[in-house]
This record gives sequence, structure tokens and C-alpha cells, in this order.
Amino acid sequence: MYITTVSESTPDYARKSEGDVVELKDGRLLLVYMEFGSEGDDFDKTRLAAKESADGGLTWERHRVLTETAPGDVNVYSPNLIRSRDGGILLIFMRRHSVLPFDNTFHTWKSDDEGVTFRPYAVFAKRSSYNLCNAVVKRLNSGRLLLPTASPVEGAPPPEYSFAIAVLLSDDDGLTWREADHRIHLPMRGAMEPHVEETRDGRVLMVMRNQLGSLFLSASTTEGITWSLPQTTGLRTPESCPELTRIPATGDLLMIWNNTEYNPSFRSHYGPRNPLTAAVSRDEGRTWQLLRDIESDERRAYSNPGCRFTSAGTAIVNYWTCEYLADWRLQDRIDLRVAAIPTEWFYGS
Repeated sequence: MYITTVSESTPDYARKSEGDVVELKDGRLLLVYMEFGSEGDDFDKTRLAAKESADGGLTWERHRVLTETAPGDVNVYSPNLIRSRDGGILLIFMRRHSVLPFDNTFHTWKSDDEGVTFRPYAVFAKRSSYNLCNAVVKRLNSGRLLLPTASPVEGAPPPEYSFAIAVLLSDDDGLTWREADHRIHLPMRGAMEPHVEETRDGRVLMVMRNQLGSLFLSASTTEGITWSLPQTTGLRTPESCPELTRIPATGDLLMIWNNTEYNPSFRSHYGPRNPLTAAVSRDEGRTWQLLRDIESDERRAYSNPGCRFTSAGTAIVNYWTCEYLADWRLQDRIDLRVAAIPTEWFYGS
């Protein structure tokens, strides 16, 4: 395993975070992520930036800006990358027009030249309350695209909304989208920042951020149209974003999350966001084994992991990290890191 800091906090851009990765046809990696202005909080102005790696994620270079916050908007947010059916690259993100109430529009751009340029491809979820997380878009074996989002529960008061998960589906390669029949609810602040993955038996599983002290999974047997009531995995967690994906070489499921004790008395998010841990499920999410820490500095937070595997079998995990302040508050001086992890590492080799 090799861990590198891809982009460090600077005075002008205090926070570098929340990205996604796609492998290019020549083996290089393209990473698109967010750079936040000097304040670094969630509602500061942002831009989407890109870097490339020619050595499997060990070093990153060729920094460039893909898009800025549009005039009059709050920011631009949450890049997602995935191959289109014709071999192009789709970049999905949202533009935030206002904060309270949430007012967002989703955009898809497409590249036909391996990420050198992107052009507008689709606009959807116009002026909606859907909130998007990074690295969540997935394509099912049928070709359907799933884009899980979170939206405030109707009638829940700001500023501490309760959120429910709303899954968007596309059967025309991202040109048009519709919402699934069921939204997923949980108590307290609700269900947020969902990630999905298809199982070997054709179900789709979803994991989600919550305030209940353990990771919860919901399942769909209808390719994302309907969803079961969430059930606990038994894996402990604070309030933070987990990642769920599949290891291509073995077919096993992979979970990446903050494996730490739930603590309602902790200064933020019901417990520290460390360590950053990986676990493997060989039985389609029923049990989880082989827990290993990717990073484990107790004075640091690690959050919003996104994982994509290369054709060589290397997991490229991007996540943000910062030092906790003396009173255990999170700060907005945040760096973006990438861990390049061979498949064998998840099994203890």
C-alpha cells in the first residue's frame, strides 16, 4: 500500500477534498476533486480541479481547473466519474444555487478524448433538494446507472434537517433520470451520503451515513427501483460517510469506513473519524471480516472515501484528512490523499 497527499491546503484554497477517479485507456488515472476557497467550509465557493497519475496513483501532476462556481451560485460540488457505454467519460456534479432551503441542479459533462476536454451532456434534477456525494455513481450489469442522493424530509425544520435517501436511475446512459419508488429513512438526522454496489446474486446493496452508531444496509431486488428497510451490519461507526464497492478480482464486497466507537459525547459527529478501515464480505454483505486500517492516526480525521479499482487490480482510494483541533473540533484546513492498495492487501497479504 502506498499513501500520498495529492493536494495540500493553501491560504487561497483551504480545503482540498471529495473526489473521484477513472482509469484512462492508456493506464493513466484521472482524479477530479473539489478545491474550496479560503474559508473551507461546506458552503464556501469551490471549483472542480483535475490531476493525473502515470504511475498507478503514486504521484499526481498536471493540475488544471475544470469548472468554477457559476456567478450567483453558492458553489459547485461532488464530482462523480464513470465510463459511458460508447467509451467516453461522464463527469456528474451539482451546482448549489442556495443553502437554505437546498436548491441544486445536477449536470453531466462528457469527454470523448480521455479527459482532455469535457462538454455539457445533460442537465437534470433542476432546482431540486437532492444532495450529491462524491464517487457514488454505479452502473449495474443491465447497463442502468444508479445515482444515490439525500434530500431533506418534508416538514423537517432547518438548519438540522432530517434526510432521506432518494436514488436516481438512468436507462439512457445519463441523459435522463427518474427517482426510485422508495425513499430510505432513519431516525435522528436521517440517512445521508449513500453508496451502492451490485451483488453477485443480482441485488443492489446500499450503505449510508447515519447517527445511530452502526453501518446500515438496505437492499434492492429491482435494480434500484424499490428498497428494503435498512438493517444494521453490526459494524460500529460515528456519523461519517462509508464507501461500498466490489473487488473485481474476487467478487467480494469491500467496505471502507471509520471503525470507531460511537460516542454521543464526542465534540463532533458522535465519535472521531478515525481510523479509516477496510473490511471484506465474502457472503454478499451478511458478515464482514479481515478488518485492516488504511490510516489510524488518532489526532486526525479521515472522511468521504471513494474507491475505484484499476485494471491491474489496485484500489485507488481518495479521501480527505485534517488534524483535529485541541477541543476535537474538525477544522477546514483539509488535504486530499490517495491510497493505492493492491487487492492482496485487503486479504492480509
